[in-house]
Amino acid sequence: MVGCTSKPDPKNTALLETPRQEITVEDSDHCYFIPPPGWDLADRSKLSPRVKICFIGKTSKNLRPSVNLATEKVDISLKAYVDIVKRDCANDPNTRWRDLGKFQTPLGEGRLTEREVKTEWGVSRQIQLIVIKDNTAYILTAGADKEEFPRYYKDFEAVLRSLNIAEDLAASYPTAEKRSALRDLIGKLQADFKKTTDQKIAMEDTLDDFIQESWEPFQQKVINDFTEMGPYWQILLLRDIQHQLLKRPA
Repeated sequence: MVGCTSKPDPKNTALLETPRQEITVEDSDHCYFIPPPGWDLADRSKLSPRVKICFIGKTSKNLRPSVNLATEKVDISLKAYVDIVKRDCANDPNTRWRDLGKFQTPLGEGRLTEREVKTEWGVSRQIQLIVIKDNTAYILTAGADKEEFPRYYKDFEAVLRSLNIAEDLAASYPTAEKRSALRDLIGKLQADFKKTTDQKIAMEDTLDDFIQESWEPFQQKVINDFTEMGPYWQILLLRDIQHQLLKRPA
């Protein structure tokens, strides 16, 4: 994970808070997926450092259904990566693995695999989509208790097919009317922030005003009105806009 070379102004860090989760903006291209509606965001502090985000569904079973996206920097081919996964699973007596074949994505050709893992809470069945693009492996995993897996099959299939990548998240919104409205909202926010940073007197108070009067209403608009792409897309969009605002020269 790339670290910051300098610390932002303490007042500016208020811009970096979202109501859902801290997501670090690292790349110009944003890989995202749309989780099943109503699923909860997992506590990221309990996840592997490579997992970008995880959503968890509700169930009466001990093993809750989940979907997560992980990334890893690599310098090998997709076939070589899948072969490593296959070998690791073969060496684990608690895991059964099989290759489900090619899977086309906007990132390029991926590989779909399945595994069953014995845990202390029961057997977990997982389908995993692996794609390598620009020396990064993207691993989208969806799983549930083996007995309940058929119940979530359609949800998991929709999640896998929603995997996408975009340099401009606002431009990726599918509805033209809302895409235009989002552009207008972002433009107004940028103008409000420029007006704020152009004021050299009482900077602390003006930033407080910007957060309350501009940023927070904008954030709620995105969360409430632009739901088609799912909460992960919303989080990435908010983080990207925050990043763009804060990196602007004073």
